[in-house]
Amino acid sequence: MRDDDRWPGYPRLLPDESVSSWFTRTAAANGLRPGELYRIVQPGGDRNPRDLDRHADDWLLDLLAGKTGLAAEDLKHATFRRWSGRLFEYDDGLNKLAWAPPAGREGGRRCFGQQVCPWCLRVDTQPYLRLNWRLSFFTVCPIHGRLLLDRCPTCAEPFSILRQDGRGTICCPGCGADLRDFTGDEPAVDAVPVQRDLLELIREGWRDLGEYGPVYSFAVFEMLAQLLRLLAGGKHAHALRLWLAEHDLSLAVRPESLPRARDGALLTPRARGALVAMAHWLLADWPHRFVEAAKAVGMTSTDLRKRPVGEYPYAYAHAVDWHLKEPHKGDAADEIAVAAQVLHDHGQTASHRNLMALCGTKLGSMGGVAEPVASGLPWGKGRYWKLDGVSPEVKAAARRAAHRAGEDVGPWLDALLRRTLGLGAIKTPFNGHDPDTITLDGNVGCEE
Repeated sequence: MRDDDRWPGYPRLLPDESVSSWFTRTAAANGLRPGELYRIVQPGGDRNPRDLDRHADDWLLDLLAGKTGLAAEDLKHATFRRWSGRLFEYDDGLNKLAWAPPAGREGGRRCFGQQVCPWCLRVDTQPYLRLNWRLSFFTVCPIHGRLLLDRCPTCAEPFSILRQDGRGTICCPGCGADLRDFTGDEPAVDAVPVQRDLLELIREGWRDLGEYGPVYSFAVFEMLAQLLRLLAGGKHAHALRLWLAEHDLSLAVRPESLPRARDGALLTPRARGALVAMAHWLLADWPHRFVEAAKAVGMTSTDLRKRPVGEYPYAYAHAVDWHLKEPHKGDAADEIAVAAQVLHDHGQTASHRNLMALCGTKLGSMGGVAEPVASGLPWGKGRYWKLDGVSPEVKAAARRAAHRAGEDVGPWLDALLRRTLGLGAIKTPFNGHDPDTITLDGNVGCEE
């Protein structure tokens, strides 16, 4: 293509820059907003472009390369295609990418997959976004040692570089705040070595897992995501975190400071960084650390495998079935009935919990014998916090604010009151985390 076919402004790609960031700078260099330039190159397209880091196709990238004089391969390398076959096996645009969640707004949902380091933006001659900031295991800036931000601390709006107004700076699309004016907190654990090792895993494309030999990197990342889910939520998450804290003091983070979530990608960068470090520790010396931890907290194959065996990496499924297979339990209705009678004779209800405690195991027959428990607990004894004299409206607003910040109500309220009252951090054995570092940031996943 002739040079005169190029647009007036055609900036170069900066080191590790994402294609969305470059596209926004290209639009600004031509006096346009990203959405305006997108409608020029994609007539009839959406008013706001989709996540170009993931969804930019060959036709669009070839067109942009021709209009700016850049090599199309360089632009493709600035998208998620850089990680195809290494971070994930494939990407058809529809499957879930565990380690590269969506950003901005997708289908009316708020998604927090775009992270930024305000310290880096502050020292950049031309502020831009790095593609590595899209990785959900990448939670700490390796240069400044501070947590990345995944939403605006002022208005809690997720970051979306493609919703900029064309002023040449990177601002919050919600309130217009300059992201360079913010700062990141100190992390709960030292996550930089973990990030460095995982980036090296992407580069190499495989990892030796002991008796399982060399395993493709995307399978290792799938195993790491499974371990992260076990640590993030579920009935054994709390016990598993405590066990890890006892075996590695660098992972000793107060369990109550890490909220539960069905998926680790839904946590804040602070909590996610700590849990990724724990999952990474379990993955080392596979499968021995993992098996020891699972047995210590009472996890079996029933807890660790919810899908068919073929849907898990072989190294994970085999380790679970070989070392943690739950023995078959036959029908024991008569024994359960006798246990229920023993409880009644001692003045106790034959609830499911009491039957399990008496029998020392969980049996399927218990469901037909166990007596229902009360539908609720006395006021102030349930799962929700309580302060005398606080109106229901304030309680509801606090629950919503804590949810938006990705925290449970208790730790969120404690941190807020301590900052307001000028109190110091709680002194606990878990010195790896300071409650005063809790920020009102939010989830990396999507929420309505």
